[in-house]
Amino acid sequence: MRVREAAGPRRTALVTEETRDLILQAAEAEFAARGFATARLADIAERVGITRAAVIYHFRDKQALYDAVLESAFEPLSEKIEAAVSEPGSNGERIERLVAAWFNYATERPALGRLFIREVAEAGNELRPEVQRLGTPLFAALLHAIEQGQRDGEFRAIDGMHVANILSGATIWLTSGARLMEKDGDSGESRGELLAQHRDELVGVARYLLGIRDGDDEVEPTQA
Repeated sequence: MRVREAAGPRRTALVTEETRDLILQAAEAEFAARGFATARLADIAERVGITRAAVIYHFRDKQALYDAVLESAFEPLSEKIEAAVSEPGSNGERIERLVAAWFNYATERPALGRLFIREVAEAGNELRPEVQRLGTPLFAALLHAIEQGQRDGEFRAIDGMHVANILSGATIWLTSGARLMEKDGDSGESRGELLAQHRDELVGVARYLLGIRDGDDEVEPTQA
């Protein structure tokens, strides 16, 4: 009898956590598709197969749910970026790992790119504080890696933010809109293969922008 009593609360906790995760997944898709202002809790609940009241049980209102969606989307990406820049290697290798990690994560969660696009479109001149708090470390890691490479003479002189904007914009477009650019089935190229190709091409763009050369060649002397 004691075993059953102990198992009950644990099972309830597991079901509650599973439901919360399902709500977050549904909300991420809904916010990405409709934006914060237009998205409705009732539609999110319908995606999960629960009631609107059940959504409010886990998240007090739409704003709290949206903040939780942003947190769940950006925090794992921050961890992947930190791991990419912390591994040993040259500055060029660090940039390549960072770009690949960013692109791979965006591929796994294409709604993230659409969320960011909507944020930029709706925010005007200034992103909301929550987005700034979560997004700033990602750009900071890339900018720091670029600046370090420039100080060490591995990268050419170029505005780091200019590079970051190009890479982030291309990542969002290629991952969130990848289905629109899929080739016909006759090509024999799967969506995964196509995205991997886009990722490698984006790494090549980063190398070109920063003047990274193969082997021991010197950095291109082109000025920004």
